[in-house]
Amino acid sequence: MKNKNDTSVRKLVICSLLASLTALLQISAALFPGPGHVLSAFCTLPIALAAFIGPSTGVMSIFVSTWLTLIIQPAELPILTLTTAPLGLVIGSGLHYSAKPLTVILIGTASLTAGMSLLTFGLGLPAFGPFLANKDFVPLILFYTGFAFIYSAAWFSFTGRIVKLLHRMGLLSYATKRE
Repeated sequence: MKNKNDTSVRKLVICSLLASLTALLQISAALFPGPGHVLSAFCTLPIALAAFIGPSTGVMSIFVSTWLTLIIQPAELPILTLTTAPLGLVIGSGLHYSAKPLTVILIGTASLTAGMSLLTFGLGLPAFGPFLANKDFVPLILFYTGFAFIYSAAWFSFTGRIVKLLHRMGLLSYATKRE
């Protein structure tokens, strides 16, 4: 017989593992230039899985991964907190609540566009590096929005497939069991 504490401990352990994976993937860009940039793009997935288990679990995972990233590689912190983590939280929460795909994708687009804009115009860190650094405001926002829409749609589709796969394997049903 399982009690409520078993579920809480289970979620805490899963949250910790996903947060650690998020931080490792995020800092891989700084540690391994080139291949690490490809790996760092996948740090959205652990956050999305944590948020799918429960939005509060997703928030806890973001909090822990933010602190880990701050300790290990502080330069990666703005990218994590302004772009990948919010997108993962939106997508995972949308899947958790079975929201309409277009709604989740549009909210993800708004979140990612806002994060990239804040990175570029607020912190002076161009979201796409020197490639788009000298562009005007309106064309850049339009580019960010178009990119964010495609990126959010791709992540929503990919995360949905991963969730289905994990359910079929029986790995996610244990984590999301409610008592």
